[in-house]
Amino acid sequence: MPNNFLITGRPGSGKTSVIEGAISILRAQGLRAGGIYCPEIREGDVRLGFKIIDLITGEGRILAHVDQREGPQVSKYRVNVANVDELSEAAIGRALQEADFVAIDEIAPMETYSEGFKRSVLDALDSPKPLLAVIHQRTRTGFIGSVKARGDIKIFEVMSDTRAKLSEQLAELVAEALK
Repeated sequence: MPNNFLITGRPGSGKTSVIEGAISILRAQGLRAGGIYCPEIREGDVRLGFKIIDLITGEGRILAHVDQREGPQVSKYRVNVANVDELSEAAIGRALQEADFVAIDEIAPMETYSEGFKRSVLDALDSPKPLLAVIHQRTRTGFIGSVKARGDIKIFEVMSDTRAKLSEQLAELVAEALK
């Protein structure tokens, strides 16, 4: 049975809410989460970019921002590859050493400009520790496509009729994988 559980869905479908819900349920059971999440940076109703945050230490850095002058461009944002390299390698490496399970929000085009991120994701996928990760829906090629094609993953799609119960279902699968 796979221990790598990937969450996908359309933008705004609630993928991050689902993974946050599963993490919350598992923490309430005394389990320790490690890895990264990438919340939006907003000013009022305007999204300016994204942070990358270590789930264990709380350290955060800029992942991508509209005002960043250098780095690969994805939509209106420029990616700070050095920040993604350093923080994802440290946070996912720490999770593999110290946490009960690994969480990654998200495996998407911005993050995949970082070779360190990609290596760390592969380390997490190859680890015996359960992995909960959000993965970009539309991409079917490159690194994201290769992750989706693995035989040791199970993909869950967030839709209006699945969103409510998906956090509980994923938490149960992670808890079962830890037994």
